[in-house]
Amino acid sequence: MLKELFMPIVVNQEEKIEQICQKAYDEFIQNGIESISLNQLITNIGISKGQFYHYFKTKEELIFQVVSKKTLEFVAKSEDELQKSNNLFQDLQILFKFYICEDKYFSDLRKLMFDTLHIYINSNDEKIKQYNQKMYEWLDEKLIEIFQKYDVNLVSADIIKSISATADGMYFRSLADSDFNLQHSLSEYLYDIANFVQKG
Repeated sequence: MLKELFMPIVVNQEEKIEQICQKAYDEFIQNGIESISLNQLITNIGISKGQFYHYFKTKEELIFQVVSKKTLEFVAKSEDELQKSNNLFQDLQILFKFYICEDKYFSDLRKLMFDTLHIYINSNDEKIKQYNQKMYEWLDEKLIEIFQKYDVNLVSADIIKSISATADGMYFRSLADSDFNLQHSLSEYLYDIANFVQKG
């Protein structure tokens, strides 16, 4: 028993990466991605430089891992909520909760995405290109599933893509126009979409 007490705790690589990413996420939310140096980040996380470079080649690679993990977390939350919902408008709100919801989880997530926009828009990095493509593919698939769930089968692929494009456009408008209420405007738009397709 005494021997076990003093034995080192073995943490596998995936668990360690998960721990580092969560601590890095907290630091990014508190201090901003650009304003915190890699050295300061490593110090605040509580690991050595050697440990950091064992798991990540660069700060950018860590950022990508953090964004990817938080995205997967959001996807899992959304799919879980969609399974419990039985209302078309509510389903659409769940899918675009990232833009609509004001609680800390989503406001922090929006801050992370805003701080990484310059990395993820027009990037030549193949991993980032694939990430962007996969996210929109997932979003399109979920929209199709939602409409089929309520026997709305006449929605074209162009309309599906235009819904997410409109949501993105509203988000960018909110960044440039402080008077634009993203949550209200997007909710109204999704409500109109739900009414329109169900009447059609």
